[in-house]
Amino acid sequence: MARKEFSKHTKREALKRSGMACEAVGKMYGLPDGQRCCAPLGSGVQFDHIIMDANSKDNSLENCAAVCIRCHKHKTTKHDIPMAAKTVRMQDKALGIKKPSSFRKPPADMKFNWAKGRYERVEQ
Repeated sequence: MARKEFSKHTKREALKRSGMACEAVGKMYGLPDGQRCCAPLGSGVQFDHIIMDANSKDNSLENCAAVCIRCHKHKTTKHDIPMAAKTVRMQDKALGIKKPSSFRKPPADMKFNWAKGRYERVEQ
């Protein structure tokens, strides 16, 4: 399912709330625990789902953070993408979905020739 973006109204309110300074706080954004980035957003702003959209489907102002590009990139690559991948793996496991086996049995009339390193037909 496609990810929903924040509405223009939500983005405006988040920018107003931030005071045009990055709202990223804590380790999730690559900062010391409890510290806020406060970088000016004049050079670029991105709107981050605090709880990622794949898990919450929440596009409210409470789940929107106006963050600088550096903080958003850090959170996306170090937290959100691995978390989304883990969520998919856990869902697949719960549903019994497994990767196909990488071992393929050769056809009945084939035998592996170790000298040549390949399968060859066996005359019967």
